[in-house]
Amino acid sequence: MFQQVKTVVSYVAGTSTLRQYDLGEQVASSGLWKIFAGTKKTTGQKVAVFMFEKKIIDNPLRKGYDKKETERVYTVLKKEASQLSRLRHPSLLEVVEAVEETRTVITFATEPILASLSNLLGNYDNLSPIPSDIKSFDMDELEIQKGLLQVGKGLQFCHNDAKIVHSNLVPEAIFVNTKGDWKIGGFGFGTFLNNPDSPVPYEYPDYDVRIPSYAQKNYDYMAPEYVLDENLDFANDMFALGCLIYTVHRHGKPPMENHNSIHTYRKNIENLSSINYDHLPYHLHEVMYNLITRYPSQRMTAAEFQTCKYFDNVLVSTVKFFESFPEKTADDKANFMKGLIRILPQFPERVLVRKILPSLLQEMKDHSLLAYTLPNIFFIAQKLSPNDFCEKVLTPLKPIFSVSEPMQNMITCLDNIDLFQQKTSSYIFKEDVMPLIYHALEAKTPAIQDKVLKVIPAIADSLDISTVKVSLFPRIQNLFIHTTLLSIKVIALVCLQSLIKFLDNFTITEKLIPLLKGIKTKEATVMVTTLSVFEEMGKNGEKDVIATEIIPQLWRLSVVPTLNLQQFQKFMDVIKKLSMKVEQDHSRQLQDIRNIEDNTKKYVEGGKSSDDVVPVDFEKLVGSSGGTINGNTRNGISNGAIEIPSDPFDTPGNNPVAEFMTTLGSSNMVRFYSKILLSNILK
Repeated sequence: MFQQVKTVVSYVAGTSTLRQYDLGEQVASSGLWKIFAGTKKTTGQKVAVFMFEKKIIDNPLRKGYDKKETERVYTVLKKEASQLSRLRHPSLLEVVEAVEETRTVITFATEPILASLSNLLGNYDNLSPIPSDIKSFDMDELEIQKGLLQVGKGLQFCHNDAKIVHSNLVPEAIFVNTKGDWKIGGFGFGTFLNNPDSPVPYEYPDYDVRIPSYAQKNYDYMAPEYVLDENLDFANDMFALGCLIYTVHRHGKPPMENHNSIHTYRKNIENLSSINYDHLPYHLHEVMYNLITRYPSQRMTAAEFQTCKYFDNVLVSTVKFFESFPEKTADDKANFMKGLIRILPQFPERVLVRKILPSLLQEMKDHSLLAYTLPNIFFIAQKLSPNDFCEKVLTPLKPIFSVSEPMQNMITCLDNIDLFQQKTSSYIFKEDVMPLIYHALEAKTPAIQDKVLKVIPAIADSLDISTVKVSLFPRIQNLFIHTTLLSIKVIALVCLQSLIKFLDNFTITEKLIPLLKGIKTKEATVMVTTLSVFEEMGKNGEKDVIATEIIPQLWRLSVVPTLNLQQFQKFMDVIKKLSMKVEQDHSRQLQDIRNIEDNTKKYVEGGKSSDDVVPVDFEKLVGSSGGTINGNTRNGISNGAIEIPSDPFDTPGNNPVAEFMTTLGSSNMVRFYSKILLSNILK
């Protein structure tokens, strides 16, 4: 693959236009064209790069070519691009960089595309390797309807406005872009009929075996009046459209297979009425009888084609409405967005992701519609992978996280906070999604404050301690201080309760407890909720904090006159529970201190603990049978017992340490060591 891309780069290195682009892998093909993904180096703009390698027709197998035939192929290919450059319409492939020719290649660039229709119907000529998106592509009927409708619109523009006959409307001339839209290209045989005073040009479609078939008109899609009557007319394209519809529904097989033979073509035209359309959707039967006809006068126009019953369903109508969305009134737009959420489940996932979602994201610039647009976006976003969610949805959503008016915008985003959690990593959530929480906490609208305070406990476990302490807690603290609504204070207290496990002792004692002490209201609901916060603090709090800060505060709150008996009992239960915790913890600490004092006293006074004289069976402990080394014991070990050496304090004679201890007095030394040990424990 790297070698292939390297070869491609070497081809385009000499072209002045495409030197601006980085080329990726080949994504599609169309006849003689190879199509590559391209990215503009300066702006990152995505394009499709069409490339024809001249060596295809210059190789030894093509020695029958002379310069005239070669130039004829080059002319057709360059005309495809040059004609497109002159035509601008949403249903025509958009040219980004004009056609350019060098000694080895012909190139031009267009909007990004997924594939040619020919590729999606199973024709992989000039395409290697086959991209997985193309190989696994299974076209849905709605996608076909939408695509054919767009082709109809494109033909209407060509016939009525541009006055051009396409003349070779084959699957290789239809391209599906990355949004799933069908675009007309391949105007290599296009002819303008915009001068009524000039004679209509006509070229007999004689097939030349020396020229690649893709550089010639395809007999399978040519209208009978053109081949047999030498009549070039807009209706030629409508016959080709009928053949294209048939081919799409038969997985690439056209209604007539002429093998580039005029004789076979004549026979097939005589049998047009015998073509079977039973495999097509019912509403297409009448359409086909009005497209694949012997005479052009019997055919429907491109405008009439778009109004047929085949396109008369709510999903196609929804797509059509989207395509004309900028022209709609504000009320129509709002009503459409409100009702769209009910229709979205009926769309194929590929249409939702490639067509509907980009259209919705484009409308986010209208903040008055956000309240109706966002629910539709979040519905589709559920179907995206985490990477696609971050790239396609999160990035365009971030600018609206600070938009609090109308308030429904922010509330809708907060309602979908679980979706953000599911689709983002902890780092992305912290960096890109948490600003939504911060902006909501700083909003002045009570409804937003209420929503965000209820959301925070649900996301708390996914946050790190520094985020809670540095960014989240101060904002909740500020909201609690400044709000005058009791309901917001209560919810804020519940929110703070859920964050206590993330707060260190300093934040609790120096910030949270003073915050609770500052509560001036005596409303019972606030008191009881404050009790819950203190109780949560007491579960893992230090006994000194519980004894000196929490319990006194609870006693003060418990006697406010607004509490009923049941609420007062709750306070008493918590006070008793916390008091018991203080008693147990402090008693345990005092007992530990006493044990240390006793042991220290024994050693200082020359006593031994009871463990000192208990023999230890060392061989049994280490798993030995008791054998000796060289018949002797080592280090005083004999018969499996260990004799503890005498304490140096036991023999005062000739022992300066013992004499010092005797002189100082054992009681003083006990107090001395006890103070040292006690101070270490209390630290």
